[in-house]
Amino acid sequence: MSGDLAATLERVVAPTAGRYVAVAAAATRAGATASLTSGVRDAERGGAVDEHTVFEIGSVTKVFTALLLADQVVAGAVVLAEPLQALLPDVVIPVRGRPVTLLDLATHTSGFPRLPPGLVRQALRHRDDPYARFTEDDLHAALERVKPKREPGGKWSYSNFGAAVLGHALARRAGTTYDRLLAERVTGPLGLADTVLALRPDQEDRRAHGHTRRGRPTDDWSMPAMPGMGALHSTVTDLTTFLRAQLDPESTPLAEAIRMTREPRAGREPMQVALGWLVSPMPKGGPVVHWHNGGTGGARSWAGFSVADDTTCVVLTTGQRSPDQLGFDVLRSR
Repeated sequence: MSGDLAATLERVVAPTAGRYVAVAAAATRAGATASLTSGVRDAERGGAVDEHTVFEIGSVTKVFTALLLADQVVAGAVVLAEPLQALLPDVVIPVRGRPVTLLDLATHTSGFPRLPPGLVRQALRHRDDPYARFTEDDLHAALERVKPKREPGGKWSYSNFGAAVLGHALARRAGTTYDRLLAERVTGPLGLADTVLALRPDQEDRRAHGHTRRGRPTDDWSMPAMPGMGALHSTVTDLTTFLRAQLDPESTPLAEAIRMTREPRAGREPMQVALGWLVSPMPKGGPVVHWHNGGTGGARSWAGFSVADDTTCVVLTTGQRSPDQLGFDVLRSR
């Protein structure tokens, strides 16, 4: 079976490797695992890519934030229907129809815009690192200024802002920081030592530098006030472990929380939203896939799994081409 997976990666991913400065992909099926890596960590300095090369994963971070929410529900620290206002009592959050809940934030049904009010103008002035100067005070001010596009709990509309607020609120309720809470409750228990916000020196040495469309190195994005929406780094090895946990939650310390995140709660076929995960049938037919993608200024990512096929796939790249189709194609292959 591992040979079949390796052949699949060679057939699907290898022919596209030239589009990226760096690419690392991995797939599992029924307990077998295969991986494929290509390119260099830095177009100017070289360094071969392998399974332990560290990439920015962008919005794939959101599924970790959603799992953190589920864990906190299981622990009794919060409830899904709890109003956001209860976790941020010092911030006056506008209400349209009813208060926004934690469930609304995790399923993109809060009515919040894609980005916080006040951020776009700031981001346009600092395109290389658009979120770096956006502070916690700015986040609170944006919450007080926000004009929800619709009442919460209805039609879903993707919101980086909502995911950022969710991570911030969970950390505030726990009296700690997002990265510490995530390490204590999610990445630590799952053994994901390379899934972090701030890189250790050894990880910095293994980092795949982001690259522009023209192949020029670019710095990682920093999101000091909004890490829950997209600030994590990881490897195909860690993300494969994370995805296998989704298929076999009982083998982990987070079984109940993982099962909670997989349940579709908003939208309708062919595109539904679970806690963090997007849920849809594979393109051109096939079983349902839980998936998410991500993008930063110099990297792209895709992670997904099929419960019906007992299959997972991760594709991490640098550059600005989407690897989404590669991920779906690997999962679809038999």
